[in-house]
Order: sequence, then C-alpha cells, then structure tokens
Amino acid sequence: MLDGRATPVAALADVDAAEHIFKSRAMADGGLLHLWSNWGIQIMVVASFVLQVLLLACGGTRRHSSSTMLRIILWLAYLSADSTAIYTLGHLSVASSSREHLLVAFWAPFLLLHLGGPDNITAYALEDNRLWLRHLQTLAVQVLGAAYVIYKFIFSSRSHDGTLLLLAASISMFAAGLAKYGERVWALKCGNISSITSSFDKSDGKVRVPEPLNHLPRDGGEIGKEKILLGAHTHFDICKGAFTDATMKVHDSTGSNTVPSESMIADLYKLVEMELSLMYDILYTKAAVIHTWYGICIHCISLLGTVAAFLLFQLSIGSSGDGYSRVDVVISYVLLAGALVLEAMSLCKAILSTWTCSFLYRIGSKRLADAITYLRWRVRWPARRRLWSGSIGQYNLLDMSVSDRKGIMCWLAKKLGLQHWWHELRFSGTFSGNEFCSVEDLKVLVWREMVTRDTGVNSRGSAALQRNNCARYNWSVNDMDLDRSILVWHIVTDLVIRLPRGEEKVNKRLAEVTKLLSNYMMFLLVVKPDMLPGRSRRNLYLSACNELNCHWSDCSKAWSPWEEAESWRQADTLADWLLGDLYHNLQKDDRSEKIDIEGHVEEAPEHAKDVYNAIWIYESLRTSPRDKATWLEIIFQLWVEMIMHVAEHCSRDCHARQLSHGGEFITIMWLMVPHLNYYSLHSRI
Repeated sequence: MLDGRATPVAALADVDAAEHIFKSRAMADGGLLHLWSNWGIQIMVVASFVLQVLLLACGGTRRHSSSTMLRIILWLAYLSADSTAIYTLGHLSVASSSREHLLVAFWAPFLLLHLGGPDNITAYALEDNRLWLRHLQTLAVQVLGAAYVIYKFIFSSRSHDGTLLLLAASISMFAAGLAKYGERVWALKCGNISSITSSFDKSDGKVRVPEPLNHLPRDGGEIGKEKILLGAHTHFDICKGAFTDATMKVHDSTGSNTVPSESMIADLYKLVEMELSLMYDILYTKAAVIHTWYGICIHCISLLGTVAAFLLFQLSIGSSGDGYSRVDVVISYVLLAGALVLEAMSLCKAILSTWTCSFLYRIGSKRLADAITYLRWRVRWPARRRLWSGSIGQYNLLDMSVSDRKGIMCWLAKKLGLQHWWHELRFSGTFSGNEFCSVEDLKVLVWREMVTRDTGVNSRGSAALQRNNCARYNWSVNDMDLDRSILVWHIVTDLVIRLPRGEEKVNKRLAEVTKLLSNYMMFLLVVKPDMLPGRSRRNLYLSACNELNCHWSDCSKAWSPWEEAESWRQADTLADWLLGDLYHNLQKDDRSEKIDIEGHVEEAPEHAKDVYNAIWIYESLRTSPRDKATWLEIIFQLWVEMIMHVAEHCSRDCHARQLSHGGEFITIMWLMVPHLNYYSLHSRI
C-alpha cells in the first residue's frame, strides 16, 4: 500500500476474513438454535426439577433469616419455578410427536407436580394468598394442557404394549400432580387472612391448655423447646386472635391462670416466637392443609401415584425401552426418583411435625402423640429453627452522617437513582449482642417495663415523661407526628449516651439497651416505614441527614490527616460540634428565650428544625439537676412506650409480612401484650 489505498489482494483478504467471521458466528448461532430446537424441552424439565429442589432447600430458612441475598435467590426461584413449568407445558402442547421422544409426554404430569410446589413454601408474599382464585384458574388451564399432551403423544399411539404401560404410568402421575397442585391452591386460600378470620369465628374462641408433657427433660431448669413448641399450639388461638382482631374468651377449666415469674420470661418469649412461626406456617406453607384428614388423603394419593408410576414406567421400559432416547429415559428416572424422595421426605416431616402431635392430642390419641414427641426429641429435630432471626435492625443517624460516601458504589447508586436504597443497605445493620448487652437482656428489661408501668398502648412516651416530672417535653411526643418524634428523640438519645464521655456511674447495660431501642426505631423509620402508623415522610429524614452532613462538612474542614483517619471518633466529634458551635450560634440568634417559653424551636429553618429541637432538648437535660443515669432511665421508658405504641398500631398485614423476612422484634412485643392479658399480669397494657 504505497499511495494509502488498499491493493486488490489486500481487499480480497479482508473480504475473506469478514466472511469467515460471519460464518463462524452463524455456525455458533445455528448451533445454539439447533441445541434448543432438539433439547429445549429436556433442558426446561430438568431446570424445573432443580428449581423445586432449591425451593425445598431454601424455602423454610426465611422464617429465621433476614438475609437480603437469600430473599433475592428465593424470589427468583419462586417466580422462575412457575414460569418454567407453565412455559414447558405450553411448549409440549404444540411440539410435534415422534416415537423416539415419546417420553416427553410422560413429563407433563411432573410439571403439574412441580406447579404444586414443595410443602415449605406456597406463597412468597402475603399478596399471593389473596390471588388464590388466579391460581385456581391457572390450575384448570394447566391440567387441561397436561391432559392434552398425554392424549396427543401417548393415547393416540397406544397400539404397543409398552405405550399402554406408559399411558398408565402417565395417568398415575397425572393424579399425583393434580392432587399436589390442588393442595397448593387450597393452601393459598387457607393462608388468606380472611380465611383465618372465618375459621377462627367458627370456633368457640376459647384457649384450652392441655396437660403438660412431663417426660420431656429440662435443661438447666428451663422448659424444653419441644414442650414450648407444643405449648405454642395450645396457645395458638391467642396468636390467631391477634392477627384477626378477634375477642378472646379464655377457657380456664384446667385451673386458674398462673402469673409467670421473671425466671420464665425467656420461655414466654420463645412461646410467642414459636406461635409466630406457626402463623408463618399457615400464611406461607401448606401446613393449614397438610395436617388435616384431606391433607393426609392428598399425601397418600401423591405418594401411591408416584410409586405406581415408577413401577409402570419400569415395565414400560422393559417392554419397549429400545425405541426411546437414552437421554429421555435418564431424565424420566431422575424425575421419578426425585418425586419419590421429595414425597417421602414430605410425608416424614408431616408425620413428625408438632402439628401432627397437636392434632393427635385434640382427638385423644395421647400415647401416639407422646411417642412422636419423644421420637422428635431423640432424633434432635431442630425446633430451634422455628425461633426468629434473633437480630434487631439498627440505623444510627450520626454514624451515617460521618460515613464515607465517595466510593464507586455510592456514585453508581446516585447515577441510577438508587442512592436511598444503597444507604439503607450499607448503613443499616443488625444487633445480636455484645459484651455489655444481649438480646435476652433487652427482652428482660422491656418485660419489666411492660409489667410494672400502667401506661397503655396509646401513650408513645408522654406517660413516661409525665411520670418523671418532665411534662415540659410533652410537645416532643404529643404535638409532633410520630416520625418527627422518633427523629428528635433518636438524636437526643445519641447525644445523651455519647456526651459527656468518661462517666463511670452510668449503667452500661441500660445505656446499650437504650441506644439499641433508639437505633431500632430509626431503622424502622428509614428501612421499614410501612410498619409505622400514620404518615412516614422520607423528606424529614433526608432533611435531617442533609443538615447533619452540612455540619459535618464544616467540622471536618479543620481536621488534620491524622484526625481524619480516626474514623471511630468521627460521630463523637460531630456530637461535640453540634453542642459547641451550633448551639452557641443558635443562642446568638436570640432564640433561647423562645425556647424557654414555648418548649421547642419555632423560628429555625424548616429543614433543620428537628435537629435543633433535639439539641435544645439535650441542653435542657444536661443543665438540669438530674444526672446522666437518671435521664437514661427516663429515655429508656420513653422508647419502650413508643415501641409498644407502634407495635399495637402497626397494621396486622405488616406484622404478617415480617414473618417471611426473619421476623421483627416489634412483632414479638406486639404479641406479648395479649399473652400478658391472658396470664393476668396486667389488666391494662
């Protein structure tokens, strides 16, 4: 190429190279199309089976896990399982039949079985139960589709003995699939809150506590988890009554109610947690159907149909197996073996379930129920898996304000408009215990506050302030919306705990529990605002964040590189700044007189009013004659009242939704109230 133009030889070489690349890509695309055309059904059937195994393995974990990644995986598997089975059935109905691939029609009933789903997950979300009629319509369509596939492929080719056996195997499997799919639709209907209300209204509304199982051992003087779980069944009407707003009529023919001592607090908490786990079973699994006479019949039909299909298929292969594709035969055996194993596991779990024990107790088969309970204990059946996640969400505003938000993920989230979601994911955390406090300590302290104070669930902190002669701060809970009260007292709590530092008289456990409750309420405000009654305005939280960010920016400008590296001190430094320069600047604006008269900031900028109110409250507390320990006790009482108020006024649907996310501490506290009433601990809570 002397003059900058391509020679004819070079141009021809370029054309050949381009043609070669094009042909290579065409062959690759053609290969994929050929693979999908010949083996697409096989791939989808195997994928459907794998999704069923994944759902079975992970479906029950969300009752005690709040992992976001687990929820995403389970959500994708739940949606993909139905879509895959429905798509494959539709593809089978229009596919051309051939002798070699005649076995693909045998897979249609397995797809019905897969649409029935595993026993440990029927609904991913509460709304799925309300759409049970849609699932019923889908059931009718898919059953007709599967029947058409069997007729098209097998019934029309029934001349050979092996084909007749395959037809019989398909019909047996069809009956099993129809039973399982119908069971799922029925479970969705029973899991609807309105259905639970109807079933509860039909009963007499009385709680009958049966005779305790004395043969179970005690661990360190505590009631065994198995006994508590059985007790949860006998008290389950309390839980159902709370979710359906039913009036409970306590039936005490077994003796007068006893007041649990403080040593029994842990057991009562476990009882409530296991009752919520049973409610999870009703809402999100097939428990409402499995443990009935109809459910037992469905299990028998499904298992016997699968066994019969396996035997008939084996005979069919022996008669005319040479005419089938070897790959199709292997896939058929995998589907049959998998169905047998899953059905056997399901039957064993159903028999060894405490639902079965409770059912046997109700019909008077005490010996058989005791035998199953003892067997569960001997094989160490994991009753602990029914307990909630044991972690409490945490979100601290000051810590978030001083955090570094210059990373690539923060930048990307901002560009995609997902900044708030990223902040929730990154800056929210969970508490499971530390050297000063555990979740059990929190439960004990909150319990004491609940049973010793006559406050009611309508007070969200004003009773605690009034009781401790702090009525001047009632405006912060009575005259403000709930979201603003949480925001203001969260900042106040953080300042009281952080400042002044170095005090030795403060009860570290009380300080940690108070901070824990404060961060938890902030977590609900930011991450789960739907659990808060009334309106929850995100712009208030964002305004407070922006205000604190501005002050942090001013504060950090004077930092040296060494000081900036001490990230653990940054939130304390921001607290110092808020009570230093900011407080004195407010005083220069001649607002102090208005604060003393009105009780809160009236002339502050709207976006900063909550931050300023919190600072003024803290300054008022700090300059009062009471010490830090006293104020911590008062603030703790305020947070307990606020949590009980939120728990009672949160919608029942919100409480039900949290059961599929590992559970919430506030849901446990909400259900503790009717149990306290039941045990006559308090007449007004």
